[in-house]
Amino acid sequence: MTALGYGCPPDAPVSLSIGDTSVADTVADPRGDFQAPLITGSVNVGRHVVTAECGRTMRAPLDIVLASHVGTGTSTLAVIVLFLFLGLWFYGHRLVSHLPARRNHDD
Repeated sequence: MTALGYGCPPDAPVSLSIGDTSVADTVADPRGDFQAPLITGSVNVGRHVVTAECGRTMRAPLDIVLASHVGTGTSTLAVIVLFLFLGLWFYGHRLVSHLPARRNHDD
């Protein structure tokens, strides 16, 4: 993720932290704007406050969440197809069991 900010003195050094953990350093541009990628690998999951120091102090909330990816599209499709076939098989057997018995033409 990238932190974006404005309001620093022109060309001022900017130090970004989350709690007591330093997560980025950058320099404001001639207009006082800055941006920097945040290195959050050592920050725990949860709600935090990002602080930018550049001669003035700015703060913003940050939520760090744990995202995971389970399976792939192919395996999900395989499970859906399996249940589709099971449903069709079950429904087909129910239909066949309700059909009248076949008569033998030799009677």
